[in-house]
Amino acid sequence: MTDRSRIAPLTTPLTTPHGFWRELSAPISYLLAVTLACGFVAYLFPLSFLAGHSTVFDYGDIAQHVSGWWYYARDNWHIPLLHTGRLNHPEGISVALTDSIPLVALPFKLLLTLFPNLLPEHFHYFGLWMALVFVGQAVAATMLIRALGAKNLFALLISVGFALTWPVVHARYHHAALMMQSVIIFALALYFLGRNQTWPSSRVSAAFIGLTLVALTIHPYFLPFTAGLFGAFLADQALKGESWVLQLKRLLAFGLVFGLTAWGLGYLGRQSSYLGGYGNFFYLDLIAPFCGGGKLVTCGVGPVFAFPYHEGFNYLGAGLLFLVPFALLFNWRAVLALPKKYPALLLLLVGFFLYAISNRVRYAGVEVFSFALPSWLHWLTGTFRASGRFFWLVSQLILFVTLASLLKKRAWPAALAASLLLATALVLQIKDVKPWLDRIRTEAANPSKVDYASWAPVMAQVDKVVIYPTYQCAPPHYQHYIWVMQLAGYYGKLINSGYTARSHLTCADDETEINQPFEPRHLYMISSAYYHSSPFSSNFAYPAPFLKAMAQGECVRRTDGLACLPGSNPDFWKTLPLVSSPIQLIPEGRQWRAAEFSTNIGQLVGTGFEQRLKPKDPQKEGWLSFGPSVALPAGTYRYVLEYVSDAAPGQHTGNWDVSLENDIKLASGELLGTQGKIQRLEGLVTVAPQDAGKPFEIRTYFLAKGDVQIVSSALQKVAR
Repeated sequence: MTDRSRIAPLTTPLTTPHGFWRELSAPISYLLAVTLACGFVAYLFPLSFLAGHSTVFDYGDIAQHVSGWWYYARDNWHIPLLHTGRLNHPEGISVALTDSIPLVALPFKLLLTLFPNLLPEHFHYFGLWMALVFVGQAVAATMLIRALGAKNLFALLISVGFALTWPVVHARYHHAALMMQSVIIFALALYFLGRNQTWPSSRVSAAFIGLTLVALTIHPYFLPFTAGLFGAFLADQALKGESWVLQLKRLLAFGLVFGLTAWGLGYLGRQSSYLGGYGNFFYLDLIAPFCGGGKLVTCGVGPVFAFPYHEGFNYLGAGLLFLVPFALLFNWRAVLALPKKYPALLLLLVGFFLYAISNRVRYAGVEVFSFALPSWLHWLTGTFRASGRFFWLVSQLILFVTLASLLKKRAWPAALAASLLLATALVLQIKDVKPWLDRIRTEAANPSKVDYASWAPVMAQVDKVVIYPTYQCAPPHYQHYIWVMQLAGYYGKLINSGYTARSHLTCADDETEINQPFEPRHLYMISSAYYHSSPFSSNFAYPAPFLKAMAQGECVRRTDGLACLPGSNPDFWKTLPLVSSPIQLIPEGRQWRAAEFSTNIGQLVGTGFEQRLKPKDPQKEGWLSFGPSVALPAGTYRYVLEYVSDAAPGQHTGNWDVSLENDIKLASGELLGTQGKIQRLEGLVTVAPQDAGKPFEIRTYFLAKGDVQIVSSALQKVAR
């Protein structure tokens, strides 16, 4: 007798008993999925990457994740459990705000507490995590496709193949936490396992609660997906006859477990800054699912996906785009029946789609419709401002429903045709994303390029690093904050600020604190992005303690920023390879040393204060130095250029000029041989009011005759 209370599955299982279409047991299916994933990981990543040694971990979000773990690992245990006082010292911060994946950080910290010498120094787990990402993709894809009724070998190969090459996963390559897209696939699998009564609803509810806690400790952006699907499952169960009271009890249990966990980890009761961006930067463009810069479907984006990606990236891939029309054609009746079978799920999908496109709807970058958001929604759009991510659930469901609909039971001719379509689509999908995979493989194999060793003499004199301005108190120079976080984290030092997801801003207090006298064993750092135009612009002024330290010879400049160590002197700094330039204070002016110049044909020689810029190839002419591209106000300025040449006096080795915007020459001349003695060229130039704000440069051009080495340049305002 047929059980009419049982919900019909979204697809009918393929039960053909031979070959690729023979039904596999669950253990065999998951074993094969893990094996395929491990093979894919071996293809992408060398062992050195899995051990955490790669240039991938040097830059961007993933460098933030690594340094956040270093601070957390060296700290004592606190309540809340994710708190560390070593970053954003002394207030501290949750390691969740460095996206260091608490799910892994907690057990590894416990392991280091019990066995302090078990792991190598500077160990991190992000290479291993990326391997786990693809294992998770394969296992979750297998679980979902089986929940949708396709349990044979062919279905496993197709679904795992699409999951491992899913464009959104590879586009998130530099954000390890958000790569774990399998969380969404697992949540979809739980929904269908429960709705199709493969699992009892009580078991599904318990699994949803556990998965939501996992989502919380990977990245909070996964919470809406797991919690939303759990809510849809409870609603659909109630709509189909299961007790509403029972669903409310499950919801209450979820709220209790989630609330206690969030409190213990420190997600609750924390004030943080409101961050905008919803509808302005992080939306889903309506063309995004169809155009992602793959090899086969570019839409003008380019043949290879270019990083950094935008938050609205949701490309489906050429293979899936190829399949969707066939799935709709062959299963249009089933599609029309979906709202009746899964009403709460469909409502959730519509809501996520609308939130993803935001209140400013765009197609191919052109705004086609917009509306003002009510103020009561600001808490939501401020918390989940990267709205384009909300399409992830929609796209994952499109993928697996499309696959399952073509894998359902058919007569042999139709089954063979569907199989050929699916195999062709997988080939297209792989070919489309192949340039991305090649890029990832190349990056993963490159060794780390961060030079920590050169900083050892400095960091031996330091207990705390102070970066100014504190993060979010000025327009950010992200990579500088990330680099300083890495440096302090690598050497186990405290740090006052860093690049974090959210922070409780106290900019006024921070400004007051930085104007207090510098403390011993503190390293003070400023990004070059802030003082680039100083002192010729009013946009930035050095706090008084920095000026005092510079006057005392305690500071040096690098291309990336300025560093001051109280109690140091030029003799301490001058031999260090990390130094680009000594500080020479010039009233109303500035000096630039060799390492601070831009160049087309040059290379640095020498170390410390003795660095020079010389041609790489003495037989090749070109621009040896140019810069600093400072926007000057109107006025009269004294310029200085110092260079040296071994050529005989009078030999014409190159040319120089002082220019605005590369085409307005204010002064020019020849570079002549100096017989190894430093030559100083100087003069006065005037910036007219109509030219104010145009980039100013002192340039040298090498003629491939003799030799030239650039020592320094300087600029001083002498009259307004």
